[in-house]
Amino acid sequence: MIKILVDDSIVDEFYTGVKDYIRLNLFSKKDKDFFTSEKIEEIIKCKPNEFTKLHNEIKSKRINFHKLKLAFIGAQANSKNKAGKANGYNKFSTKKSDEYRAYNLADGLKIDVCPYCNKNYTYTIMNTSKQYTRPDFDHFLSKEKYPYFALSFYNLIPSCQICNRTLKHTTEFTLDTHIHPYQDDFNSIKKFTTTKPLVLCNQENEFEIIFKNKSSDKLQIDKADKNIKDLALELQYNRHKDIVLELKDRYDLYNDTSIQIMLKDTKIFKDKGEEYIKSLIMCSDTKDKNINKRPLSKLIKDISEELELL
Repeated sequence: MIKILVDDSIVDEFYTGVKDYIRLNLFSKKDKDFFTSEKIEEIIKCKPNEFTKLHNEIKSKRINFHKLKLAFIGAQANSKNKAGKANGYNKFSTKKSDEYRAYNLADGLKIDVCPYCNKNYTYTIMNTSKQYTRPDFDHFLSKEKYPYFALSFYNLIPSCQICNRTLKHTTEFTLDTHIHPYQDDFNSIKKFTTTKPLVLCNQENEFEIIFKNKSSDKLQIDKADKNIKDLALELQYNRHKDIVLELKDRYDLYNDTSIQIMLKDTKIFKDKGEEYIKSLIMCSDTKDKNINKRPLSKLIKDISEELELL
C-alpha cells in the first residue's frame, strides 16, 4: 500500500529478457517499420504517465488488433496455433529455468506482500526441488483491451491471487480512476480507523474498520476510494478485528511509563531504543517505508498511531 520503488537495473533486465518474446514477424512491412527496436524498448519501459500517449500513437496506426494480441500476448489456450502460444506474455508467464520468465522478475522485485491489499504474502520461491511460488502479475491496464502493454514493466503489478483473480478480475482500472502502485502512494492518501473509539470497545461487534482521508487531494482520494471499493478492502479488513482488539489490549498493558522502565532496566532495550520496543509491542515495523514487508502492517501501524502506541 506504499508506492513501489524500483531500480532501473531491474527494468533493464526485464527489457533484455522479454524483448524477443514479441512476435514482430506477424506484422506487415508498414507495421514492422513502426515497431522498431527503439519503439519496442519504449513500449516495454514506458512509465504509467506515458501510457496514454503511447496508446494514442499505436491506435492511430490502425494495426490489426488480432495481430497485436498474437504478437504481444500469444495465442489463447484453446487455440490450435501451438507455436503462437509461446509468444509474448504467454511465454513470459511459463516456467523455464534457463530463460527469463515471470519468476525472474518476481525474484528481482522482492515484493513480499501484495501492494494492492497489504494482506497476503507474495514472496517468490524457486529451488532445485522444483518447488515454485510467485505473485500473480496483474495487468493494471487490461491486456485484452491494451495488448501492446501486456509486456510493459509498469503495467505488471505483483499481486496476490485474491486481488488479481477474484476481486479485480476483469474490472477496468485506469490511471484516472484508480491508484497505480508504481505511481501513487495509497499510504499517504488513506488511513485505517474505526467507527467507534477503540478504547471504548471490547468486542468485535462494537466497531467497524474503515478508512479516513490523510490527503486533501480530491482526485487522489477518489482514486483511492475506487481501489477500496473494487478490491473490497474494508470488507477484507473487517475479518481482522481480532488484530485491532489485540492492539487495544497492548495499549492497556504498555503505556509510556512501562516503556521507560524497560529502557531503564533492560540492557538490550537500552541499546536498541524506544522504537525497537514499540515494534516488538506491535509485532510490526514502525516505519512507513517497511509497510510492504509484512501483511497487515498498514493496519497495525495506523491503529497503533491512533492509540498513541507510536
